Formats: sequence, structure tokens, C-alpha cells
Amino acid sequence: MPQPPLRVFLALGLGAAGLVATLVLALVASRVASQRLEARIESELADVAGILAGRLDRGLFERWRDMVILAENDTIRDPAASVARKRRVLRRAQETYPDYAIIGLVGADGRIEATSTGALEGISVGHREYFTQGRDGPFVGDVHDALLLATLKPRREADEPQRVLDIAAPVRGDDGRLLGVVSGHLDWTWARAAEASLRETSGAMRDVSALMLARDGTVLLGPAPLNRKTLPADLPSVAAAREGRSGTAAETWPDGRRYLTGYRQARGYRDFPGLGWTVLVRQDADTAFASVTDLRRQILLWGLVVATVAAGIGWFAAGLLARPLRRLAVAAAALGRGEPVAVPASAVREAQAISHALRVASSALQSQEEERRAADARQELLIHELNHRVKNTLATVQSMARQTARSAASLDDFTGSFEARLLAMSQTHNVLTANHWEGAGLRGILSAELEPYAGGRADRIRLEGPPVSLTPAVALPLGMAIHELATNAAKYGALSAEAGQVAVDWAVRTGTLSLRWRESGGPPVAPPVRTGFGTRLIRASLERELAGEVRLDYAEGGLACLIAVPLAARIAAA
Repeated sequence: MPQPPLRVFLALGLGAAGLVATLVLALVASRVASQRLEARIESELADVAGILAGRLDRGLFERWRDMVILAENDTIRDPAASVARKRRVLRRAQETYPDYAIIGLVGADGRIEATSTGALEGISVGHREYFTQGRDGPFVGDVHDALLLATLKPRREADEPQRVLDIAAPVRGDDGRLLGVVSGHLDWTWARAAEASLRETSGAMRDVSALMLARDGTVLLGPAPLNRKTLPADLPSVAAAREGRSGTAAETWPDGRRYLTGYRQARGYRDFPGLGWTVLVRQDADTAFASVTDLRRQILLWGLVVATVAAGIGWFAAGLLARPLRRLAVAAAALGRGEPVAVPASAVREAQAISHALRVASSALQSQEEERRAADARQELLIHELNHRVKNTLATVQSMARQTARSAASLDDFTGSFEARLLAMSQTHNVLTANHWEGAGLRGILSAELEPYAGGRADRIRLEGPPVSLTPAVALPLGMAIHELATNAAKYGALSAEAGQVAVDWAVRTGTLSLRWRESGGPPVAPPVRTGFGTRLIRASLERELAGEVRLDYAEGGLACLIAVPLAARIAAA
């Protein structure tokens, strides 16, 4: 029986080895890639749930703060103010944030004195939770049907009942006596905006739905079949969220379908403690992992293709190996017969080609390594820069808190002054962030600090000067100084009077910014008896930090301040 040639043995061996190796590598790559893709998908859902919970908490905090600020309004706190005046204040507050269904002022006796729409006035709400709780401090109630508001207009049977959240804060006189309670009733459609933002945040994720659960597990917002239903407490995502955890769970819901669910409990924001809501973001498991399934299928398919090609290459390679062996066998046979022998030459060219390929690969690898080192160096530089900026900011806040506390007459005085200065620093940070911390326009900083005091009148503030770009090191101290001048003008200077005006003009000469602040039309000015913290802050920020110069002129017609600051950054159009 004739023996098979060497090419058959080599082709079968190399082809089988290539096929097995390729299939094993394809399976391993498929598993590793699938696990990473699944982890990324789960992380995305958990992130979306966290983002939505954060937006809900911040949104309710802002509305809670609206009522606290409204309760401090002088007209609202004035027992002698007419109902019409109070109604106008409430209407302006509602126009500022239209998602309020109605805003009202309830007297200390529990009767509604005035509302933003004029409706429901005179009705007793002394038994309502927002009044009983709002007398003691700021209060936010959970979602409920708007029973009183439903009486204002007829509702068709197909319409869903209007739902609101009650937000209230006590109104107290200067002596601390309770004068009433301001209450805003936030239309629950406000939450739809948060859900719409989820759609934008989820991006390319398909069939994603968000649910908001009350503390007892009732669905406040979600798919129509689940609205106002109570989810089982043993649902893994619900149970985990109630324990204060956040993450993602693959679970079977009451409808029998399997979902990938991201969960997060709303934990409140700053002073607002939150309502104990739970945010769930779910996606059908098959849809969520469709890309994983496709990836596995493609890897296995390409693995089979590569294995087949490997078998063909094995057959071809076996031919290349067998041919020289046959030549050597022919030469050996000829030598055995005593015939002249021509020994085949070695494959030097192929070795040189391989050597050249390795040199090219080595050169490419070295280039990649150099790029990686450069990227690491850039990242390290950015981290050092970030640490430097954070330390400087923390040092400024610490100094500001200490100095504000020394000059504050009370805790409320300290809180108001300190928050105002932090807000001023935040305004300048916002301008710098918009320019990627590469610089900030002087006009933008001045506008951000002064526009809140203009009252919507263009004639109150006048800014004049060329475009100037400031480095962050100059922009932050200068922004704080302008804030102190603006606050002083609003309290005691030109901006405290109806006809008062502030003019700011500037110029740049030989690398130095010269800025002049002038007030006019305000009450008479007299030099202060003692140097306040604001003045010390201005001098410390500009003279000590920036080696600048500050001159204050307490002229009777209005305060004038001359500032000269050397610019350490380039000057460009702002």
C-alpha cells in the first residue's frame, strides 16, 4: 500500500492546528469582549439612573429655594401691603418658573390671602400638610392629586387628574412672629422634562424607559401600564435602591419580561433632604445585550473564516516545505548513484524579508511607545495643574470664610455674605469654564457680576473699554473685587437708589489693565469709620495677589475706585 506524501501529513497537521487554535482564540476573544461590552452597557444604565436622580434632586432643591426666597420678600412680609401687591409678586414668581400650577400666600389663620392667579383666595387650607408643616420650616410634600385645582376648570373623563408637589416655607416678621406660609404647587408635568432629558442622555440606547418610585414603591412616573401601581419590594433593583445602593440588575419584572435595570435612590441636594424617591432606568434585556450577541456571532463567524484560511495556508506552506525536501531527496538519490549533485540554495531572501518586516514592526512599536509616554506626560501635567487650581481655590474659600466670619454680626449675616461671595467666585468660574480655562473676557466677567443688579434696565450699568482677555490667575481675584464693589453699591451706593448708575471703563497700557469704577445718582457718600472686609478683600486680592494698585475715593457724589493690575496673559479679543 503506497504511503501518503509528506505534503498531506503537513497540510492535515498545520490545518488542524490552525483550525483549533483559531477557534479557541475566537471563543476566548468573544467571551472577553462580551464581558467588557456587558459591563459597559450596565454601567451606562447605572449612570443614566444616577444622572436622572441628580437632576430631580437639584430641580426640587431649586424650587424649594424659590419658596424660601419668596418668603423673605419685603412685600410678602409686610402685613400692611395690599393683596393686589402681593398677588403681583406671586404672579412674577410663577412667570419666572411656569411649571408652578399656582403659588399662594396663606395667612397665619390658615386662609389663602393671595394667589398668583387670583383663584382660591379666601379658602381655608389650615388642615393641609403643606400649611401645618410649612409653619415650622421649608417643606416639600410628595406627589398627589390636585383636588382644589381640579375645581377651577372642568375635566373630561379621558383626562388624567392633575398632580402636584406642594412646596412651602414660613413667612416671619422681623420679630420672628409667624405671618403666614408661602406655598408653590409644582405641576407634576415638570418631571416629564427630566424624563425627556433622559432620552437625550441615553443617546443610542434603544427602548429605554425611566420610572420614579415613591417611598412606598408606588410608580409616580413611568410607562402607562405601571403608573400608580406598586412594584414588589423584593424586586432586586427596588430592594437594592432602598438599601442606599446604586448599580444595575438583570431581573424579571411582573410582566414576565426580563429587563436590565439601572437603579439609584434620590438622596437630596444640599439643604434639601429629598423625598426618598427611587429612580429606575430599564431596558429589555434582549435589546440591551443585542450588540453582545451580534459581537459573539461575528467573532465566531470570522473565526471560522480565519480557520478555513489557516487550513489553506497550511496546505500551501506544506507545499513550500515539501518541495525543498523533494529536491534534497532527488539530490541525495543522485549522489547515491554517483551522479553530479546541485545542492539547493537556502531561502535567504525570505529571511531578509522577515527581518525587514520585524524592523518595520519594531520601529512602529517604538513610535507608539513614544506617543504613549508623551500622553502620560501631558496627563501628569494636567493633574498637577488641576491640583494647583483646586488648592488655590480652597485656600481662597478658607480665607474668605474666616474673614467673613470675623466681620459678620450674626449667623444669617455670615451665611448671606459668604454665599454671595461664593456665587461671585462661581460666576467667574463659569466664564472661565466656557473658555476651557484658557482665559476670560473682562466684559463677560463684569456683565456676569453687574447684570443681576441692573433690574432689567440698560441705563443702570455702563461698560466701556476694549476687548481684554484675562488669565484665570487675574480673572478670579478681579471678579471677586468687582463683586464686592457691586454688593456695596447695591446696599449703600448708587444701585440702592432708583436713579443710581454705575459706569465702568478700562484701558490697557504697557501690559497693565487700568479700570475705573464710578457711581452716581445714589445717596451721599461718606468715608467709612472702619475698613470693612469687602475693602480688605479687594486690596488683598488685587494688591497682594496680583501686585496691583487700588485707590478708593469716597466722593460725596458717589464712590470712585481706580484699579491698576499687571496682565500676565496675552491680550486678545474677548
